[in-house]
Amino acid sequence: MIRSIVITIVCTMMLNGKEYEPSWNSLDSRPTPQWFKDAKFGIFIHWGLYSVPAWGPKGSYAEWYLNGLNSGDSLRLTYHEENYGKDFPYRKFIDLFDPIDYQPDQWAELFKQCGAKYVVLTSKHHDGFCLWPSEQSNGYNSVDGAAKRDLLGDLNTAVKNSGLRSGFYYSLYEWDHPDYPDNVNDYVNDHMLPQIKDAVQRYKPDIIFSDGEWDRDSKEWRSEEFLAWLYNDSNAPEDVVVNDRWGGETRFKHGGYYSTEYDPGSDQINEEFIIRGWEECRGIGRSFGYNRNEGPEDYNTSDQLIRLLVDIVSRGGNLLLNIGPRSDGTIPRIMVDRLKDIGDWLDHNGEAIYGTTVNRVTRSGKVKFTLSKDRGYLFAFIEQLPKKKLTIKGVNGAGNELISLLGKKKKLNWRNFQNSLVIDIPEGLHRSLGSWPVYVLKIPVFPYLDDPLVDIKLDEGHAEVFISSDDVSADYRYTFGTDLVDPASSNRYNGPFKVKEPGMLNVQAYASESQPSRVVRTPINILNTNNGLIRRTFQGQWETCSEMLDQSPIEEIMVYDLTLDPKLKNDFGHVFSGFIQIERDGTYEFQTTSDDGSVLMVNGFPIVDNDGLHSRKTVSGDIPLKVGLHKFEVQYFERGGQESLDVKWRGPGFEWVPIPAFRLFRTDVQ
Repeated sequence: MIRSIVITIVCTMMLNGKEYEPSWNSLDSRPTPQWFKDAKFGIFIHWGLYSVPAWGPKGSYAEWYLNGLNSGDSLRLTYHEENYGKDFPYRKFIDLFDPIDYQPDQWAELFKQCGAKYVVLTSKHHDGFCLWPSEQSNGYNSVDGAAKRDLLGDLNTAVKNSGLRSGFYYSLYEWDHPDYPDNVNDYVNDHMLPQIKDAVQRYKPDIIFSDGEWDRDSKEWRSEEFLAWLYNDSNAPEDVVVNDRWGGETRFKHGGYYSTEYDPGSDQINEEFIIRGWEECRGIGRSFGYNRNEGPEDYNTSDQLIRLLVDIVSRGGNLLLNIGPRSDGTIPRIMVDRLKDIGDWLDHNGEAIYGTTVNRVTRSGKVKFTLSKDRGYLFAFIEQLPKKKLTIKGVNGAGNELISLLGKKKKLNWRNFQNSLVIDIPEGLHRSLGSWPVYVLKIPVFPYLDDPLVDIKLDEGHAEVFISSDDVSADYRYTFGTDLVDPASSNRYNGPFKVKEPGMLNVQAYASESQPSRVVRTPINILNTNNGLIRRTFQGQWETCSEMLDQSPIEEIMVYDLTLDPKLKNDFGHVFSGFIQIERDGTYEFQTTSDDGSVLMVNGFPIVDNDGLHSRKTVSGDIPLKVGLHKFEVQYFERGGQESLDVKWRGPGFEWVPIPAFRLFRTDVQ
């Protein structure tokens, strides 16, 4: 608890007192403001000229209407010709975009009623049309068109007056600007940067959702300069929040919170996501902009959306749920109903959502968890309550307080049985429950300890280990090799100690009336001359790793891990080859998370096939291995946009962890 207070104070000091340099090293040191991590639920709004045709094939984004016309999409071209005429230019929709029924105060009241804590409106999408009187888009903004109104400014005022946080979405690139992409420097210097700065100075946003970043790297967008200006000199609040979409190389690496889209898979969410904060954005239907081609069957139900919110929050994220108003300013009834249903559920269960943190174990079977900020209560999300008793494995209650059923004023008896919590379900309870998609139990628990801080100082032929934390009452126990740390049989830390052999150090903190910390796993990489891998680098454009291997490498060097060359951004690939050391017979599982393709080979066999052109994706595979050295190879290529490669493994006695350097060898001699 003391450590949490210290972290909060330090983060506040960093936000209020630090001048940030226009470099990712400096900008990334800024913590994501706590209000965003506590908010959990926001509303996204896609609204613009594309809301006039409001059409796309099912499963597509209606807001990409102009891109479809420009790229020759036959379905959109046919729809456009039949409804507006073959020669009707997209920009003429400015005369038809007339939101006569736009009531920003009513919108803000709906968003507050649905339980959202922040609102993000598209100030400018990829089509370049602005919802405010942008000087850089003179003649192509909402004040110059039929709307005759500052749509962004009006909603910004209404949302802030309602007590919610307000911000905007902004697309860095445009499909139809005369300077883009042929004169990128002129576009950025004379159009993009002055335009986004104007929006910041006018509306003092609490949050900026950048997009369209993939088309250029952050240097070309001058993103580091903009963010330094935003934090140091702009009119924005000191706790302004930004996402990570500031260049083709920045996603999940630089900027603010990490942003996912129709992609909330738990296999991607790791400790780094939780520390930085992350947000999943998606529509109630598939499209973000209103798509008249979507019917009720294409929309998520209220139950599905509430369960989605629970899932994301249980893993430390926020849900940014999108609505697409019609061009007249009305929000479709089906969207309004979904939002009100979410709000009704949050009215009764919001204590388990807002301001919570991630539990050390995010789920037990089908039961998902969040944890109160003081760590004294565990919130368990349950879709179906059994008739007589509920057993939750891996959980123990604490003290004499009964368990609460949120929203129902019900108290439930409980007891610990070994490593499980058994909860009595009284007769007749089900008749009073109603039909909620998720029920929430508030369980008193002992708070768990913070992770111990482990510092490894490497010297020639040995390492010195230092273990500490802010909790002076903690007792530290450690082992080598296995994840299991038993307080009765493990080594007790009594001060710094030296290690002469490489290995995985596992440390856990214990204290009375507290749950033990997580096991902190740290490699002690005492390396010899045979450690390392050979990394071959290729340049070109391919669709598979095998196509890349048909070419000759441009470079071959020795490396000690599986990281990418930071100097390379697009159209390159690596092959890491060598041997991996196995110290215990058993089945080992390997995993790659990559954008674009990757393949992991052991003894010449493809164990993980994550090949092909795709966004960030995780694939796993397993193989039985015996003690000794085995041929090991990872192939990777990047075609364009984001680039990322993460490789992990797990095996007998240990869970998922990056492969430590001491396990990798250039030759078959240890």
